[in-house]
Order: sequence, then structure tokens, then C-alpha cells
Amino acid sequence: MIQFLRHSFFAARHFTSLDDLNAQLAAWITDVAHARRVPADPSGRLVRDAFEEERPRLLPLPEHPFACDLVRPALSGKTPYIRFDGNDYSLPHTLVRRPVTLVASETLVRLLDGSTEVARHPRSYDQGQHIEDDAHLAALAHAKRHARELRGRDRLRQACPTADAFLDALARRGSPLARQTATLLDLLDQYGSADLDPALADALSRGAISAAAVAHLLDQQARARHLPPPLTVVLPDDPRVRDLRVTPHALAPYDALLTPSAPPAAALEASDDSSA
Repeated sequence: MIQFLRHSFFAARHFTSLDDLNAQLAAWITDVAHARRVPADPSGRLVRDAFEEERPRLLPLPEHPFACDLVRPALSGKTPYIRFDGNDYSLPHTLVRRPVTLVASETLVRLLDGSTEVARHPRSYDQGQHIEDDAHLAALAHAKRHARELRGRDRLRQACPTADAFLDALARRGSPLARQTATLLDLLDQYGSADLDPALADALSRGAISAAAVAHLLDQQARARHLPPPLTVVLPDDPRVRDLRVTPHALAPYDALLTPSAPPAAALEASDDSSA
């Protein structure tokens, strides 16, 4: 019977979904499998008639459906996705490179951490698809943003000893640390730690706890020294521009072009003769 089903039904059959395949199977059972004669039965009965005759003597189906889900161990790579049947299914970023259990039914793909379900996706029968849970992506973005903020604060603390107290004062005031830290990092790049740290201490002593106040103090110091305002260099993402190295040349030759040169000695003698 398995060979009959394999060669008569499945061979070269096309279907677009599991429901489509089941519908084709039901039609094949009615029109082909049950419409044929019972093999080796001299009476010539059809299979459907033999099945109806035997139905009262068959055992009933189990009360609970047979568990036919596919269960297998799974492990993600560097990204928070599990590859299954040619598609990628997202999982929480905290489980990257940790073993989980994949449970696949006809319609669902579930991921378990021990006995706890951590992801549930509709099963895809396409190829090369990314099936994602928005909550997984949002948690990953939040974790990356938080990590960047922490790295920025650590850089401030290493460059400026006063930064720790200043950031603590910002937190107590309820200021948005991410935006304030980004502004302070820009000031660090523009003025350097030697100017930024005294400005942080000055702002703390005045009670002006904000990155804007620190920027104002730095601007006042630059004006007092008659320094030009710092300019932020904005470069495109093209590596041919970002990695370009220009060799500076001496400017003295350009100054020489603007300096009047002394007349040659022969010209001076000619001038003296004409005057005589």
C-alpha cells in the first residue's frame, strides 16, 4: 500500500500548501483508491464496498490525536535565528548560541528553552524566508542601544575624571542620559578631554547640570582665547573618500609668489647708464 500511495498519488504531484495537498489526497482516495477493485478478490468488489463492509469490525480511532510533531535539538549561530527546513525563525537574542528544542507541527514552529516556550511562529513551506517576531527584534535593538550608551559613558569616564559625578547628577535630575551622553561625546571629540573636564567641573559647581551648559562654557573659553569655532567634518560613507590620505605640502612657495623679487644686476646697470 505504501508503494501504491507513493507511485500513484505522490509521484510528480504539485501542490501549493498542506491544505491543498490534503484536498488532493481526499479526491484521490474517492476517485482512485476506493474506486479500484480489491486486489486478488475474485468477486470483483470495489475497495469502497469492502471498506464499508469491514468498518463495523474496525477498532475506533484513539481518543487523543497521535503526536506527530517533529522534535529535534537546535542551535543558533551568531544571529538570533534558527534554521529549519530552509527558513530562518527568530528567537530571543539571549539564547544565541545556546541549545534549544525545536518542535515543528504542520502549521507551527515552536522553540523551547527546557520546557519553556520562548518562540512560536507560523510554519513556512517556502525557501529562504525570515520569519520574525517583532518582540524579538525590539528586544535586540534595545539591548544594542543600551550597550552603545554604556560604552559611551565608559569612554567619558575614562577621558574625564569629573564625568562620573556629572553623569550621576544628570541621572538624579531625570535627564535623558542617552541624548546628554551623545552631546558630551561630541564635545569631547571637538575640544578634547583637557578642556572638557574643567568645563564639567565648572558646570557642576554652578549647578548647571546639562550638556548645553557645558557646551556654552567651552564656547566662552574658546572665544576668550580667540580660537576659531570647532568645525565638525562630515564625510560620506564612500570608503574611497573616508580612507583618502592627502600629503600636505609646504606653503612657503605660495608666499614667495606674492613677494616682489629684486631686479637683476644687469637691469640695474642699464638703468644707471640711461640716467647718466
